[in-house]
Amino acid sequence: MRKILKIAGKVIKGVGSGIVDTCLPNVKNTIRMAQGDLPEDKPKIEIDFIRLITSITIWIILLLVFAGKVKFSDVVDILTKLLGIGEVAEPKV
Repeated sequence: MRKILKIAGKVIKGVGSGIVDTCLPNVKNTIRMAQGDLPEDKPKIEIDFIRLITSITIWIILLLVFAGKVKFSDVVDILTKLLGIGEVAEPKV
């Protein structure tokens, strides 16, 4: 159970970071060089794919909105349905 929560947390963190990267581009944290464990290991490139894909997806959506291919209200409607935001319960009288 703990492993599932850790993976879900990593995905949520990656998506959130991708959204922030779109507003404030910061590729430095998405693609970085990592040093190996041993001194003889060559440096390798680590890429946070969830963060990178989220950032690219949001840029594409923004470009489609600015080009007039997609209405902003449609994007907001889809996001509210996916995230469950804006669903207000009616008060019972």
